[in-house]
Amino acid sequence: MIERCKSALALTVAVLVPAVVFAQQGWTQGQTIKQGGGGASVNAVFYDGNTIWVVGARGFIARSYDDGETFNESHAGIDEGLNDVYKRGNKIWIVGDHGTILRSMDDGRTFIRATSSPAGGSGGGAPNKGEPIDLYSVFFTDPNRGFIVGDHGLILVSTDSGLSWHEQRSGTDSQLFHLSIVGERGWVVGTGGLVLHTSDGGKNWYPQRSGVSEDLNRVYMVDDQKGLITGDKGTLLETENGGATWSRVSLRVNEPLFGVSFTDKKTGWVVGYGGRIIRTYDGGHNWVEQSSGTQADLFGVSFNKNRGYAIGRDGIVMRYYERR
Repeated sequence: MIERCKSALALTVAVLVPAVVFAQQGWTQGQTIKQGGGGASVNAVFYDGNTIWVVGARGFIARSYDDGETFNESHAGIDEGLNDVYKRGNKIWIVGDHGTILRSMDDGRTFIRATSSPAGGSGGGAPNKGEPIDLYSVFFTDPNRGFIVGDHGLILVSTDSGLSWHEQRSGTDSQLFHLSIVGERGWVVGTGGLVLHTSDGGKNWYPQRSGVSEDLNRVYMVDDQKGLITGDKGTLLETENGGATWSRVSLRVNEPLFGVSFTDKKTGWVVGYGGRIIRTYDGGHNWVEQSSGTQADLFGVSFNKNRGYAIGRDGIVMRYYERR
C-alpha cells in the first residue's frame, strides 16, 4: 500500500482563497471511483491531456476518456496493491507490492507482468533474501529508459521499455518512495528525510542534505535545477541548484503532503491529507491555499495544461479547470 505519511518545512505563508464557481473554473468533485460496490482505494493518478489513469489496492487499474465522468476498470489478472502509474505515448508502466511490474505497449489494451520480480535491495538486501519487495514509484525519461524505486533501498533501471530490469546500488536500506529524473540527473526520496541524487544516469547515487528528519513522499523536478519535495507534517522543500541545497517552505500546514504537479516552471499544485490543495504562481517560493470542497485525504495530482485531477481516499476524484 502507498499511504505513507511524511514531514515538515519553511519559507512562505498559505493564504485562503475563496471557493470558485462549481462546474466552471476551480476545483469540483467528480464521480467517485468504485471498486467492488464501494469507493476504490486509489493510490496514484496520471493524466496526459486525453486519458486519466488510476491505480490502487487489489490490482485496481482504471481509466477515463471523458474528463473523469466515468472510469472503466482494466483487468490485469493480479491482486497485489498497485502504487504508481506512468504513461509515455502508447506505453504504460505500473508498479506495486510484492515486486509487481506491469507494462503495456498498446495504450493499455493489454498488460503484461514482468517475468521476474525484483528482490533484495541494493543497500543490503531484503530481510528474507530472494523475496519480492514492494515497489512505489516508476518514471521513464524516454520510451526505453526507465527507473523504479522501492523497499530496502531498491533502485531498478531498464533500457528496453521495461522488458528487463537491473539493480543500481543506492547505498541505503531505507524505503524509497518516489523519484524524478531529468536527463542523466535523478533524485529519490524516502524515509527519515532521505534524498539521493545521481548525475550519471544512476551509475552512482549520493545523499543530499534535506535538513529534515520526517519521511519524504514525493519529489518533482521542474528542470535539472528547480525542484520540490513533499513530506509528513506539512513538509515542503525547494531547490534551485539541483539539490545542492534544499530550503524549507514555510506553510501553515501540519498534514502530510503528497502529490505534486506543474504545468510550467511557475505554476504548480500540491495535495495532501484533509483535502489540502495548495498552489504556486512563482515556481514554489510562495503558495496559496485553494478550496477543494472536501476533507478527504488526497494522495496524487496530475495536470496537463489548464486541467488537472486529484485522487484520494475512498475513490474521491477532484477535477480542476481554468480558462486561459
